[in-house]
Amino acid sequence: MKLRYWLSALLLMAIVPLMMTTVVLSINAQNTKPSSLTQNRPQTINTLHSIRFNIPYTASNNDRTHPFTYTFKNPITESWILNIQNNLSYASRPDAKVVIKLQEPQPSQKFIEIAMYGSSASYRFWAAVNEVESGYIRLYDKSGIDGWSPANFINIGYDSNQGLSINSGVKVLIDRLSVNGFTLGSVSVYGKEDTNSPLNTYSGSLSFQTFWGKPSDSPIYYLPLVMSVGVGGLIVALLVFKKREKVEAS
Repeated sequence: MKLRYWLSALLLMAIVPLMMTTVVLSINAQNTKPSSLTQNRPQTINTLHSIRFNIPYTASNNDRTHPFTYTFKNPITESWILNIQNNLSYASRPDAKVVIKLQEPQPSQKFIEIAMYGSSASYRFWAAVNEVESGYIRLYDKSGIDGWSPANFINIGYDSNQGLSINSGVKVLIDRLSVNGFTLGSVSVYGKEDTNSPLNTYSGSLSFQTFWGKPSDSPIYYLPLVMSVGVGGLIVALLVFKKREKVEAS
């Protein structure tokens, strides 16, 4: 009976930290701030260190001189990751594409650009960077299993120590490329080369989610530690009580 009592108490000790972490995560989720949809800004959901927004398929039918642009209220100067989910339905042409350009705030001419083609082009994917020193450079251009997949996110990340990396969700396409700093100021979307080009897509959307800052700023960062402490404490306590019972029995 005594052992059962202590086991219940120890289980409670292990569960309480997990419950506290869950509460913190719930509070963090409740503090998200959705903004209203306007003509120039899509609806966004903001947290302390993330922004989520969708851009409609019509943006991919804009030409390069009139892209759809989402501008961050506060440019992101810290380390950041941008996840992109492509849910577009493409026209049945090998040149149907969407181009996504990540730009630094004006007057900087530095930008990162990627393009995703439809199934008619075997899901071709290319990535390029424009810098003042080196100009415009196409870094990657492949299709098929080396391209992109509608089932996976495209991940673009920058860190001051690690550089620029792009991941297709299956493999690393660009790994730790030095771009001498990159402040994320806006995201632009287009697809046409000129106004007379045919439509690229006819339905769907692009979903974006941006994270920035230090990992330790998020409560999720501490979840493995909390679980380890709780479970580890339970195991140690059980061993102590089991040893004590043997001593009392002898």
